[in-house]
Amino acid sequence: MTVKRVLPLMLLLVGIKCWGQACNYTVAPILDFGAMVGLPTTQIDVSANITVQCPALGSLLLRRVCISLPIGSGGISLSDRRMISGGYDLQYQLFRNAARTQVWGDVPGGQQLTLDFTVLGGTQVTTVYGRIFAGQTGKPVGLYQSVLNGIEVREGLTLESCSSISSVYILPDSMTSQLQIEPNCTISASPLDFGSVTSIGQTDASSNLSVTCTLNGAYSISLDGGNNGDMNNRKMQLGADTIDYQLYQDAARTQIWGDTAGSTVSSTGNGNTQSLTVYGRVPIQGAKPTGTYQDTITATVTY
Repeated sequence: MTVKRVLPLMLLLVGIKCWGQACNYTVAPILDFGAMVGLPTTQIDVSANITVQCPALGSLLLRRVCISLPIGSGGISLSDRRMISGGYDLQYQLFRNAARTQVWGDVPGGQQLTLDFTVLGGTQVTTVYGRIFAGQTGKPVGLYQSVLNGIEVREGLTLESCSSISSVYILPDSMTSQLQIEPNCTISASPLDFGSVTSIGQTDASSNLSVTCTLNGAYSISLDGGNNGDMNNRKMQLGADTIDYQLYQDAARTQIWGDTAGSTVSSTGNGNTQSLTVYGRVPIQGAKPTGTYQDTITATVTY
């Protein structure tokens, strides 16, 4: 009798890269630099998070995750990221470290962020460090943004380099970097001198207001009623004596420049100093005691 014994043969195949996307990614939707009043820009540092949650591998192998950030809309390159508002841009950068010395870019450039997980998986929160560079001028008011679409992740094993991992995925979520530039204005005034007269006939004079406002920032300038408190009945004083006068927006001296609706002067900033003329007139009036008559007008710029 012939007896045959069958020895079962167990075949074991260990898959190295056989899974689809295994980890979950939560991307903070906004990297918000807040609001900046006026220019030049100051250095602003903010941060946002990308959370990575990976399951256990079920083997003795360790998982590697490589995250790349794109240039973003408006950017020139990974080394020259920009936020845009209309036809203007603002330079900023994204980094992998809090010292902001390591740009966060992509795998081909070796600037990706690399995370390694144990066999048990787990959750890691990684920080995107952003910086607005100081000293930028000539930017108009508005909301500056850069949308980072196409955030790439690669999932492999720790024995692989990021560049050799073939499991590449594009996240559906994006991150938007943004900064709001608010208008800012400064104003200065020169004295309005009607000169010296021997009799009070009609006397005209003019002076200038210098206004510097952020590019495209709307503003208005009001002139109050002076010591008399009435823009329609302005007076220069010398003790108890007064001389009537008025301030106007136009050379024809038909539009009073005051501080009520319809009497202020409005314009738009260009980022440089703008000169606005204040036209003054002393009308004909009766004789007054000799001396220097004065009034103090407060100019207010609203923006």
